[in-house]
Amino acid sequence: MRLHHIITVVFLSLFSLTACDSDKDLTVVEIPVTPYEIDNLWMVGDATAAGWDIDNPVQMEKTDTNVFRYEGTLSEGEFKCPMKPGNWGGPFIMPSVNGVTISRDGAASDEISLMPDGNPDNKWVVTESGNYQIIIDGNKHKIHVICLN
Repeated sequence: MRLHHIITVVFLSLFSLTACDSDKDLTVVEIPVTPYEIDNLWMVGDATAAGWDIDNPVQMEKTDTNVFRYEGTLSEGEFKCPMKPGNWGGPFIMPSVNGVTISRDGAASDEISLMPDGNPDNKWVVTESGNYQIIIDGNKHKIHVICLN
C-alpha cells in the first residue's frame, strides 16, 4: 500500500469517528391542514368576463369536495373568488398575499387563504391574456394554474 492510501484511510477513519459523535435524530412533524369548506365558488374581477359585477360573477365548476375548476379566457387584470355572489363583505378565496401574478408559467405562488369578510382585499393579477385552467383546492389551500394556449 502506498503512503497516500494509508493517509487517506487514516483521515477517513478519523472523520467517521468525529462525525458519529455529532449525529442527531431528525423528527419530522406534519401539521394537518383543515380544509376550507366551500359549497360554491365564483370569480369576479376585470380579468374575468363578469368584470367587477359581484351580483353576476363567473361560476366555477365543482369537481370534488372543496375543489373547483374554471376553464376559459382571462384578460390582463385582477380577480378574486367570492363564495357567495352579491356581497363584497362575504367570504372570499384569495391569494395569501396581494398581487400574486398569473401568467403562462402558472401562479407565482400556489398558496390561497379564506378571507371570511373579504379583508384584506388580496387579488390575483393576470399578466398575460389567454385561455387558462384554474383549480382552487380548498382541501390543500392551493391554486393550480395551467395556460391552455
